[in-house]
Amino acid sequence: MRLCPVVIYAFIIIIGFLEGIIALGGDDRNEITVGAIFYENEKEIELSFDQAFREVNNMKFSELRFVTIKRYMPTNDSFLLQQITCELISNGVAAIFGPSSKAASDIVAQIANATGIPHIEYDLKLEATRQEQLNHQMSINVAPSLSVLSRAYFEIIKSNYEWRTFTLIYETPEGLARLQDLMNIQALNSDYVKLRNLADYADDYRILWKETDETFHEQRIILDCEPKTLKELLKVSIDFKLQGPFRNWFLTHLDTHNSGLRDIYNEDFKANITSVRLKVVDANPFERKKTRLTKVDQILGNQTMLPILIYDAVVLFASSARNVIAAMQPFHPPNRHCGSSSPWMLGAFIVNEMKTISEDDVEPHFKTENMKLDEYGQRIHFNLEIYKPTVNEPMMVWTPDNGIKKRLLNLELESAGTTQDFSEQRKVYTVVTHYEEPYFMMKEDHENFRGREKYEGYAVDLISKLSELMEFDYEFMIVNGNGKYNPETKQWDGIIRKLIDHHAQIGVCDLTITQMRRSVVDFTVPFMQLGISILHYKSPPEPKNQFAFLEPFAVEVWIYMIFAQLIMTLAFVFIARLSYREWLPPNPAIQDPDELENIWNVNNSTWLMVGSIMQQGCDILPRGPHMRILTGMWWFFALMMLSTYTANLAAFLTSNKWQSSIKSLQDLIEQDKVHFGSMRGGSTSLFFSESNDTDYQRAWNQMKDFNPSAFTSTNKEGVARVRKEKGGYAFLMETTSLTYNIERNCDLTQIGEQIGEKHYGLAVPLGSDYRTNLSVSILQLSERGELQKMKNKWWKNHNVTCDSYHEVDGDELSIIELGGVFLVLAGGVLIGVILGIFEFLWNVQNVAVEERVTPWQAFKAELIFALKFWVRKKPMRISSSSDKSSSRRSSGSRRSSKEKSRSKTVS
Repeated sequence: MRLCPVVIYAFIIIIGFLEGIIALGGDDRNEITVGAIFYENEKEIELSFDQAFREVNNMKFSELRFVTIKRYMPTNDSFLLQQITCELISNGVAAIFGPSSKAASDIVAQIANATGIPHIEYDLKLEATRQEQLNHQMSINVAPSLSVLSRAYFEIIKSNYEWRTFTLIYETPEGLARLQDLMNIQALNSDYVKLRNLADYADDYRILWKETDETFHEQRIILDCEPKTLKELLKVSIDFKLQGPFRNWFLTHLDTHNSGLRDIYNEDFKANITSVRLKVVDANPFERKKTRLTKVDQILGNQTMLPILIYDAVVLFASSARNVIAAMQPFHPPNRHCGSSSPWMLGAFIVNEMKTISEDDVEPHFKTENMKLDEYGQRIHFNLEIYKPTVNEPMMVWTPDNGIKKRLLNLELESAGTTQDFSEQRKVYTVVTHYEEPYFMMKEDHENFRGREKYEGYAVDLISKLSELMEFDYEFMIVNGNGKYNPETKQWDGIIRKLIDHHAQIGVCDLTITQMRRSVVDFTVPFMQLGISILHYKSPPEPKNQFAFLEPFAVEVWIYMIFAQLIMTLAFVFIARLSYREWLPPNPAIQDPDELENIWNVNNSTWLMVGSIMQQGCDILPRGPHMRILTGMWWFFALMMLSTYTANLAAFLTSNKWQSSIKSLQDLIEQDKVHFGSMRGGSTSLFFSESNDTDYQRAWNQMKDFNPSAFTSTNKEGVARVRKEKGGYAFLMETTSLTYNIERNCDLTQIGEQIGEKHYGLAVPLGSDYRTNLSVSILQLSERGELQKMKNKWWKNHNVTCDSYHEVDGDELSIIELGGVFLVLAGGVLIGVILGIFEFLWNVQNVAVEERVTPWQAFKAELIFALKFWVRKKPMRISSSSDKSSSRRSSGSRRSSKEKSRSKTVS
């Protein structure tokens, strides 16, 4: 439990009284008088001052004994302060401590500088000007230098927390000086760093917090105010949800731990609140063996900064004075007054010793760590402890030399660990996205689900896996688009807008990482790599025709060819009958025949015409010159028609293969028939508009000049336009979305190689402390192959096949294109077989009549002979194919029939 202040003070007084009694036994040490100036309300500082000198006087083997003269001031009265200072100097003081006010300490510093009396300060002061440094040569200050403290805050905010946008709120000029380095960020980028003076809102702090939340949408607040004001400020901020999750506060006052903030801390404080304080020497004997943990240490641990610093100031002066006086015996106390013409020479040596003395040479040890002064007496070395004031939990330590390091050993303070840290509770992230296949979609049966379960897609799966790794809950917020920048209003929309306004904590979809977006939001490591390519329409081939071999010629050509064949045949027959050269004897052995024969009848002429057109030979040819000319002309006609048909057939059957004349972006730029564009305001448009490449700039200029506009509002609209215009429009889009649409639409294709390299990442508000954890989790998913599995799941479509659009080489013709030829061949064979059967049956009938047998006997005999493939000679009569007896009976019967017939004829 915390001790009552009255008990503490009584305890210290009793200790001092007892030490005084012990000292009455006699002391022959050199006595040095020191003076101190306090305000009437600085009892704790005075008690610490007295305790420090008691410990110094009780040091063994010390040759000095310090006597204190204390004076008190009710207010900042410069005339009274001058009188008190001169009185102290007249009393022979070897040093003056205080006062804690800068305005008052300047008067003391100038008098001390004139008289050579060391002046020791212990409160934060504004940096001295060059002239002030000349007038304050006898002054040193054990409080941290504001310039170094400002650098510490800068490193904590910019380097460790990585805040790039925040609001600075200060109360005093000293507080503004502590924020000086952070103000330099504000000077460079006033849009993202806001500066507010607390005095402007003194009448009603609610106006400040309303402006911070509704106007700035601020998530990070740096507040420098007095501890007595802090509690009221934070209580008012709760009404404006500034203490909610994902809010971050950094309290810069070194006495925040003594503000009573823990008295109002409850479950409404879910914000991440951190502060800093001077790092005191750790009481752990294994960390610092020379440390002595006394009751005073415990008291100072709960006090403000000034009591601790005045203790260190006393120790610094006493140790320095002991070293100087030991080296310059005999000691002569100062005998000066405000009108003295010469300063006390020994005072300058003591001040110089305080600037150069090592921490290991002081006794007792300092209460604060890392004490070192510069040549002007300013403390430039000190350690800061970064901690959570709501639960008094140390986290990190800042040092001027090493920067920020994690706290290795926590000092167990009273009630430490007994307060619940509400900022560490499981958080609910708002994930902003928009509808875009396949990243974020509504389930087909979404009516059966509630909340986030209604949605599906790559982004949904990604957030789900990240929530499992990082152990957070989430809900979706749906907007229109990723986020475009309006140069006229200088505002963003879509996902980026919600992140800027801190209405959401994570943005996910097909969100490309660009430099412009990175200026207003932060991105995690990429979860997908992609580029830009051209989406174009692929005309589906015509349905394949089994009689495609007829299509090289028009119908009228085929009709003309048939008529030409008939006319040519008739003409050939007629001309041949007129030519005497074509009339020949039927038997060449007869020298003087009674009649001549003309072989060019309709059958032979038709055979010659058809054989010519089919590029086949013929065993008979015309003899007369005019007949040969006629035949030659027909051959020429047949050659031209056949060659033309062959060429057209090859071209026609391969013309259904889709071949675009546009094979790259260069081809797209060089032509003027196909318009092309991209999504308006998207990362693809930004790529072309900002590129220095000549071709990309030409493409961008053409896109801007097209009428109607070549830009679309969404990728979905661009894909629909490509399909609608059927080759008259090409769409430049990211390869991931392009591949997804090609997988599901067989009439779309990708043209050319990938252009550039882009990445998708999760977007978070600037300076979000959870960005690193998200990046680490994404890398874990990538290493385990989860990202690729999710992409295969949502990109590959096993329900759509594009076999009918399969492209083959031009030299290959499938059976479908040539099936008609086979059908014609089969039809011709079938007709030939049918005619052969009819002829066979007709011959069977004739044989049955001629040989006077039944049709069945004739059919049986002829069929049996036809099936004997090894017999090559056929007898004149079917009886020869029977057995001998049957053959003889058949032969006798036939001979008797013929004899009877001849006898009848003779008679």
